[in-house]
Amino acid sequence: MAASAEFALHQHLESIQIAALRAADAGAAVRRNLRLDRNVLRAGRRRLTLPPGCRVWIVALGKAAPAMAAAAAGVLADRLTGGVVTTLGETGPIHPRLLSIVTGHPLPNPGSLAAGEHARELLAGAGHDDLLLALVSGGGSAMFELLWEEASLDDLRAVNDLLIRSGAPVHEINTVRKSLSRVKAGGLARIAAPARTIGLVLSDVVGDSLAAVASGPTLLRAAKPAAAQRILEAYGLWGLAPPGIRAALQSSPSSTPAGPRTPPPVSILIGSNRDLVRAARKEALHRGLRARVVTGRMQGEARQVGAAVGRRLLRAPGGACLLMGGETTVTVRGTGKGGRNQELALAAAIEMRGAPGVALLALASDGVDGPTDAAGALVDGATLARASEIGLDPRAALAANDSYPLLRACGALIHTGLTGTNVGDLVVGIRI
Repeated sequence: MAASAEFALHQHLESIQIAALRAADAGAAVRRNLRLDRNVLRAGRRRLTLPPGCRVWIVALGKAAPAMAAAAAGVLADRLTGGVVTTLGETGPIHPRLLSIVTGHPLPNPGSLAAGEHARELLAGAGHDDLLLALVSGGGSAMFELLWEEASLDDLRAVNDLLIRSGAPVHEINTVRKSLSRVKAGGLARIAAPARTIGLVLSDVVGDSLAAVASGPTLLRAAKPAAAQRILEAYGLWGLAPPGIRAALQSSPSSTPAGPRTPPPVSILIGSNRDLVRAARKEALHRGLRARVVTGRMQGEARQVGAAVGRRLLRAPGGACLLMGGETTVTVRGTGKGGRNQELALAAAIEMRGAPGVALLALASDGVDGPTDAAGALVDGATLARASEIGLDPRAALAANDSYPLLRACGALIHTGLTGTNVGDLVVGIRI
């Protein structure tokens, strides 16, 4: 590929990435959907009167929690009583009335349990006139937790790891998590009862099921321990699961009492993957490309999706820009290092190897692709030529789930750092 063509491709993709992430800003999403006018709180299209003496707590959970909490605290001003915010690392002060707790992802850690316990303590004395503002984003399933007695943190981490490595889709993983948790499936709203609960939800799941984002802490749903057991059995994990997990699922109730509640909790979608894809398409059109959204429900095995889009790009006419949003999965078969977007990009690069005028970006909107420091990768038809020059085998790397070292050696990794948002993944392919 001529250097000028490669530069143009990369410039297109980098500009599209910047525009997409700007549109997915979590703090801006909260500010668009939350307003306080004297004693009337407007959340989306809802209006809620805050009576004198009303206490307002924030519980922010998930990867976008710090940005969402900062924005909400700014709106609430002196009406904010207190709250807890999950983080993925040490952050600067968010607000003097909000406690930040470093939590774990993709596996929960002691901080995850501490965040759940602190929220329970905050809300223990809540009354009918009080309000819980729950700020919910993807990643909250691991970052915010309060377990039933039979299972320990080590048990939960073990079964989470088994499920993630199995390639099980997120909705099945969350079915298991919900049955082991006191805060998922509406549990946070139950803990806050009889206080009112409003949830502002930033979706990272395909289809935007609010009950699936962070396992639906504000969506009242019955626990399904029998379904959780069937999922573990289907993936051959029941016998591998810790005894505490099996005991918890076999003894936990099939539903959880709703508790006193008038009115029921309200959950409002404030942002999703569609915002990411829509902004990417707009920027692509602005740059003179013929942009087409192939799907906003991208799912499936990352390497298969990547190979398919790589082949499709080779057949595309000049000036085409193909966009996909959603989230793929990886079935871990090897012992290498990588993430779903890196694996998707590597599979696409194998298909595009040697082809001029094609490039692909695969990006995790939160800036964290798998257990790596990369957000994804940008590959083109010349990427794997660089791999050959240093003796790396792309197909062997893919088979070993070892995309990260190869893409790093080729200079193809994308590093954004934590973006402060989480609305799923974006894949953009261009042919010029």
